[in-house]
Amino acid sequence: MIVDSTYKNPKDGDIIVAVIDDMGTIKRYKEDKQHNRIVLESASTEKFMPIFVHEEDNFLISGKVIDVIKK
Repeated sequence: MIVDSTYKNPKDGDIIVAVIDDMGTIKRYKEDKQHNRIVLESASTEKFMPIFVHEEDNFLISGKVIDVIKK
């Protein structure tokens, strides 16, 4: 996986590397303006519950996934 670590302003649908409470995850970024939160959705074929991020959460964006290298 190739990540652009300078990318800090994601748009809806971007796959990002997020850090929440000092734990990293790779998720699809969505803004939920109706509820004033960010929704991080699984981008894999597995069905995982979304992560809801609120203003008071310890959250940062570490970069955007720009390519996936498969062997």
